[in-house]
Amino acid sequence: MAGLLVSQAWTTPALASPHWTDQPKGKALATTSLNWRALPPLPGFAKPARWQPVAFVAFKPAGDQGLASPFWSQPRNAQLNGQLNGQSAAKPALAWRPLAAADVVDPSGLPVNPKKPAPLSLAAVQHNLAQLPNQSHDFVALIRLGQLPTATLWNDASFQISTQQVSPTSGGAAKGSGNQNYALRGDLQLTDKLLFSAYYTYADDPLFNAPASKPSNPGNRWSVYGGALKGRLLGGKAWQWAAEGALELFSVGSGCGGQGASCTGGNTGEPNIFNDSGQQVFTRNVVGSLSLPLSWQATKKLQLSFVPAVTWLPASQGASQGGAGEFFGTNISLGVGANYRPSAQVQLFGSAMVPLGPGNNSFDSNLVYSRTPILSLGANLAVNPRIGLEASITNGFGLSPSTAILALPSAPWQPMLSGRFTWTPSAPDSKSPNYTARQASLALGGLSVNTALTPASGTKQLAVNADSRGNIFGFAGVSVSNDFQFQVAGGQFNGISPQNNFVSTYEGAGNYNIRFGGKAMVMRPTKHLPIWSGGRISVGRNFQPSSYQGYLFFESMNTWEATPWLALTINPKFANSGLGTPWGVGFGANIQLGPSFQLIPEINAVATDLGGTNGTNGSLNLRWLANPKTTVDLYVTNAAGLLDMGQLLGNNQVRVGTKLMLSF
Repeated sequence: MAGLLVSQAWTTPALASPHWTDQPKGKALATTSLNWRALPPLPGFAKPARWQPVAFVAFKPAGDQGLASPFWSQPRNAQLNGQLNGQSAAKPALAWRPLAAADVVDPSGLPVNPKKPAPLSLAAVQHNLAQLPNQSHDFVALIRLGQLPTATLWNDASFQISTQQVSPTSGGAAKGSGNQNYALRGDLQLTDKLLFSAYYTYADDPLFNAPASKPSNPGNRWSVYGGALKGRLLGGKAWQWAAEGALELFSVGSGCGGQGASCTGGNTGEPNIFNDSGQQVFTRNVVGSLSLPLSWQATKKLQLSFVPAVTWLPASQGASQGGAGEFFGTNISLGVGANYRPSAQVQLFGSAMVPLGPGNNSFDSNLVYSRTPILSLGANLAVNPRIGLEASITNGFGLSPSTAILALPSAPWQPMLSGRFTWTPSAPDSKSPNYTARQASLALGGLSVNTALTPASGTKQLAVNADSRGNIFGFAGVSVSNDFQFQVAGGQFNGISPQNNFVSTYEGAGNYNIRFGGKAMVMRPTKHLPIWSGGRISVGRNFQPSSYQGYLFFESMNTWEATPWLALTINPKFANSGLGTPWGVGFGANIQLGPSFQLIPEINAVATDLGGTNGTNGSLNLRWLANPKTTVDLYVTNAAGLLDMGQLLGNNQVRVGTKLMLSF
């Protein structure tokens, strides 16, 4: 401990010294209050900007190691010396005073390690701290297993933002990427015993299975605004008992027309799931839930949870809009969950919520209501303490505390994929990547083959590209960590030939596409494995009125700096959609031609023919590094476009394009 404090504690002559000593001379030993006084600036330091090591003064009184500190000198009072040497059972309280300047050890006399010289500035100290690896206690604990709450709370005031999406593995009658439900959530630890959460969820697709009793598949819209409080009731290190209460506004629309983007009531001539009026049914319902999670730390790595809960949902809908129809009602449920943590960065979990009634939590394609257990199995990966990624398989559709008990409407046992992203701004970041100028340029990515490197924390990027066949796209990114970049992109596809149902559904000519996602760097080069590895995920849709379909895009990036002038990347990727899952593998190279130019050849070997037999495509790009903040690309390609699924579609014609990127 002492050696650590000597090497990492620093002061500056511009500030009062942090050195302190024992009680002032002549004061009685019975003094109980601590009377702190700052040490005047020490003489002999002419340059306030130059930082010096804090001197170490040993003080380890027998029998009370808690008093040991590099900031204190041994008391001069003989009576006190005798007590500290064990000669008296009585130990008085101490009043401390600043250490005299004459007692400060000259920093020049401290041992020096020539291989690790002492930093001489605040910037150098901060740089060294940024290189320290993350410890296990830096990583944020899971407070939910899927949608099952646990009794776990964070130990200090923290704020976390998370986004989540759940979607069936196939499109069903809704087509596209199926019945998606989206959620945005914020969790704020108010005290070490109280957590506040606010959230919003939104789903607007027709039913997964069209009801046989209806002439057409009703359009639906479900949305939730709400808040919850979770407080610790009892517990210790081995177990915790908590209570979580939620209050929400649950808007339910059916027979909404089209995709349900507008559903506020009215006669559409479209069926709804509640009655035979042939008009929309739209209601706003105040709902709530109360759960009492009990969590037991069975081993250092295994936590078990038991969660009794009650959920209040309406038992009917549409009473004043054509006739009341059955809905879910109130449910008492029992939940169990397990969380296994093999390492600080990986957590595996499973959970089950069993509804006991008196209400229901699901209905099938015949609109028959029943009770269905909600099961989840997944894994959470902490890229670093600040960034978390989670994936799971579940049949649970609701993404709020009061709707978490609900299964997928019309298909209660349909397996769904759930993806969740968490950002904890107050948590420590991973260490700085310390990019060379070459590596910083690789972090800009390629064209249709992405690299694994992410721009350093705080970097912001804007880009725009256009080509000779009418494609035009924009991009914005911000790095909220050394290992993660938020991204948003959008634009128009044009001139894709040949056309087919797959192309027109997702890349319709002249229609706007928008994508949201992020890029994470999950592994940096080591002595035994000298590659950068990362992943990227995005969601979004085509806003063509006749289509309005979305898809999930995922890619893995692996980049190797073979030589100082050659970097190679392998980039598997796929797009999950209701019409199929096109996938392929990208291969790219970045060749440094000189200080300001790079040649970037790429090829995407597409394994599926969903976009046509000419799915495989290639690109050749000349990149000009105009300055550290500006790059200009000039390229030729036969890819349908550079935006996500466009990389998995080929063209009969070649496009010539340019891309401008600004970093700041």
